Amino acid sequence: MIVKPLPGNIFAVLQLGERVSTSGIVLMDDNGKDSGIRPRWAKVWLVADDVKDVVPGQWILCEHGRWTMRITIKRDDGSDFQFVKIDSNGIIGVQDDLPDAVPDVDLY
Repeated sequence: MIVKPLPGNIFAVLQLGERVSTSGIVLMDDNGKDSGIRPRWAKVWLVADDVKDVVPGQWILCEHGRWTMRITIKRDDGSDFQFVKIDSNGIIGVQDDLPDAVPDVDLY
């Protein structure tokens, strides 16, 4: 399946759920809560032709809640692939390397 983002769109794989810091501290999932929310790292999968600030493969730090629900598509091999649409106004920062304590994700 070929997916092409419409103008202004950024598709990424977002790290959701509970995670463990490098020192072993469990950080509970805060999605859908009113307190304890934090920014999230996402790996850019696809960007529209007019998006110039980020490129596929980079990591972006997003303000909490500035993404859609997960979208699931079927890969050519039949497996599921999940991604989100990121609000470009909610991007706090970008980096090329994998952030500390964030598991790498397999892009399509």
